[in-house]
Amino acid sequence: MSPQSRYLQALEKHLGSQIYELPHPDPTRESIRFDIHQQEQTRNVLKDLIRQQREAVSIIASCGSGKTLTELNLIAASQSAKKELNINGNRKDLLISLGRATVQGVYSEFRNAGIDAGIWSGGRREFEAPVIVAGIEALQVARRRRELHKVLPKGMIDLCIVDEADCFLTQARKHLIDDLNPRLKVGFTATDQWPDGRTVYDYFGQPAHQLRLREGILRGINAVPDVLFYESEIEAGKIKMKDGDFDEKHLATALKHAEIHKAIGEVYGQLLETKEEREKCPTLIYVPSVALVNAVVETLSEKFGNEIAIVGWTGKDVTTSQLGDGMQSFKEGEIQVAVLCEMGGRGMNLENAKLMIDAYPTMSLNKLEQRHGRVLRKIRKGSKLYKMGWRKSSAVIAQIVPKSLQYRPALFTDIIGGYQQLQEIRAHAEKEDGENGPAEQDIVDVLRRRIEKKDPPHTVRLIREINALEEIKRYDQLPQADASGFFRIPRRYGKPPPTAEQK
Repeated sequence: MSPQSRYLQALEKHLGSQIYELPHPDPTRESIRFDIHQQEQTRNVLKDLIRQQREAVSIIASCGSGKTLTELNLIAASQSAKKELNINGNRKDLLISLGRATVQGVYSEFRNAGIDAGIWSGGRREFEAPVIVAGIEALQVARRRRELHKVLPKGMIDLCIVDEADCFLTQARKHLIDDLNPRLKVGFTATDQWPDGRTVYDYFGQPAHQLRLREGILRGINAVPDVLFYESEIEAGKIKMKDGDFDEKHLATALKHAEIHKAIGEVYGQLLETKEEREKCPTLIYVPSVALVNAVVETLSEKFGNEIAIVGWTGKDVTTSQLGDGMQSFKEGEIQVAVLCEMGGRGMNLENAKLMIDAYPTMSLNKLEQRHGRVLRKIRKGSKLYKMGWRKSSAVIAQIVPKSLQYRPALFTDIIGGYQQLQEIRAHAEKEDGENGPAEQDIVDVLRRRIEKKDPPHTVRLIREINALEEIKRYDQLPQADASGFFRIPRRYGKPPPTAEQK
């Protein structure tokens, strides 16, 4: 029997024994118990990758469905297989992702599960462990310097897990993985297709398992969203485009000119009226530049800094270790608001976040789904957050978009198929009994009832001051334009702000 066949046979054995749970190497620590959809992912990988002896498969898993645990399970099985065959030695298993936040989060999950892993990202180069969690940027730098094969000789990798696989469809990144020549590769992502038609299947093969966001919400895997749309006075047609999306520098300049940071403070204060509510509702805010991150933090700190902790995280100012410490503080309730830009758009696991203010308009459904997936993550029963008392079955997304005339940016409703589909999801999804306790104790329910009671009278009173926002309306009061579910936000809906004469 060839070494490849013996490895696959052992991998099948160990993965098959880990369908339901993964024991911790330390018998005093709890096993990781897998949810039904994670068990399905593992069974399907077992069937497609090993029993059909395919060299690569893809997994489509909604943001927040816990795909990191499936990745962890696969690598743990590979490690067990190689130890049984006594072939671990200098051979490695590799998980590649992008962004320091994602790499740090995955690395922490692996270490907590008792997997001997090293990290290669953000200046850290830990190559001795049998498992390496690496950032693609670190691998690309090593390849340019002709150092990649000194660290990871060709053919040294047995199992290569590629997280956020849709970001690895460029020729350069595919060639890098090909150069490593892993025995097996599995690509995980929530967003599988590019606007130009490229898909993860082109490189990683047909999916062994698919779980879309809409299905994830209906099955109770993802949180149920309430969505609010705010319309900015900035016209979408006047923002420069680049590669099919808003030019980030031009977009950031336009939002800065409109003093959108002040409007964000107004929106946050409207939605959460008291110190107690703000403490109960961890919030993520997204803007398109480092300068706007700093401006939003400054504005919010002036208004609410004596009540809550507000931080800004950017790739420019935060080290990997500082980011890890900050994320832990957010989960422990020591930080109530985190303001982010592109760095936090993927892979940042802050499951206790219940409100997102998205002031980072985009034409890309992939970017939007990845970003909104940050707040649609539920808190797993038995997890550390659950034991700390955090509960969440629903969340609120407040999306601020430019004025739409000839075209508009992507909206959350586009992700799940349209406005009517969102209504159906909300009608179908019911909270688990006891998930959040009495309704008056659930901040999302409090927020929802307040908005419905006001119907909502919210006019963000900064229109004359900064000319930034018009009125808001709930998603179910916005018009449906066509059967496809895409609709254009009208120039104005509801009652307009009072004129100076009316005042």
